[in-house]
Amino acid sequence: MQVGFIGAGGIASNYRSSLRKLGVRVAAVCDTNAERAKQVAEEEGGTAYTDHRALLAAAAVDAVFICIPPGAHERQVADCAAAGRALFVAKPIGLSLDTVRESLAAIRASAVLNQVGYMARYSDLTAKTKELLDGRTVGMALGRFMCRMGANHPWWGKFAVSGGQMLEQSTHMFDILRYHLGEVTAVQANGHQGLADDVADFAQCTVCNLQFESGAVGTISSTCAASVPDGFAAELVGRDCYLKLVFDHRLRGVIGGQAVEFDGEESGYYRQVEQFVAALGGGGQALVRSSYEDAARTLAVTLAANRSLASGRVETVEEV
Repeated sequence: MQVGFIGAGGIASNYRSSLRKLGVRVAAVCDTNAERAKQVAEEEGGTAYTDHRALLAAAAVDAVFICIPPGAHERQVADCAAAGRALFVAKPIGLSLDTVRESLAAIRASAVLNQVGYMARYSDLTAKTKELLDGRTVGMALGRFMCRMGANHPWWGKFAVSGGQMLEQSTHMFDILRYHLGEVTAVQANGHQGLADDVADFAQCTVCNLQFESGAVGTISSTCAASVPDGFAAELVGRDCYLKLVFDHRLRGVIGGQAVEFDGEESGYYRQVEQFVAALGGGGQALVRSSYEDAARTLAVTLAANRSLASGRVETVEEV
C-alpha cells in the first residue's frame, strides 16, 4: 500500500507519523513550496511534485492525504476522486459549499473511499459517550474551544485563508456535537475583536447558539486570545443524565443517578489513520466515522455561523 500527500505542512507530519507506525509508505509528496515538497519527499523516500495533477498522473498511489488550508481548496479533492484515488482530507474541507459540492459529486461518481480528519470522533471519550447515551435523548449541549494561537502562524490568522476560528478550529466542537445530537438547522453567533489583533484579523472571541433538528439547543464558545484549562470540552444534558467530556482523555458525569468516571487513552489522532488504512485494506467505507459528505454538513454549520457573525441575525444552515 502506498499513499501520496497534497500539502506537506503541519498536520501532514502528524498523519505521516501514524502511517509510519502502520508500515504504509509515502511514495509522493506535492506542495506549492518546492523546497518543502523536496524535503518531505526525501524524508519519506518518495517523489516530490508541485502540481497535484502531475502527482496523480505519475505516482502509483492507492490513496491521497490532502492537507491544505481551507482557502486553498479548489480541484484537489475532485481531481483525486476522478483519478480513482481514495481520499483522506484534513478538516475543514474548504471555504465554499459550491466547491465542496463539486468535490462531493466527484466522490459519489467514482465511489472512492473517503474520510475527513475529525479525530475526536475516533477518541475513547467519544466511543464511551455513545455507549452511555444509547437510548437517551440529549436536550442541551455546551461546547468550548479556547486556546492561545501564536502570532506568527503563516495563514491561520487570515480570515481569507482560514475562515476564522469557528470554521477552522472550533469546527471540531461543531462536528462532535453534530455527531452526538444530530443535524443543526439554524445558528446565531456574536463576536468580539480586539483582544488579540496580533493573532487574527477576525473576531477572537465568539459565541454561537445552535438549534438542532431534534429540538435540542446548544452553544459553542471560542477564543484564540488565551489558553484556558479544559479548553476543548463539551457538556451534554439529557433527562437524568449529564456528561462532561474534556478532550482528549477525561469523561465525568451522572447517568441515571450513577456517577461516571472514565479516562481514555486514545485521542483519535492515530486511530483515525489506522481506521482509514483498515478501510483501504478491505474494511471499506463502513469503518469511516467521518465521511466527506458528513464533513460538508459540519462546514455548512460553520459557514452559517460566519454569516450570522456578519449579519447579526439567525441564519439557516444550507443543505449540502
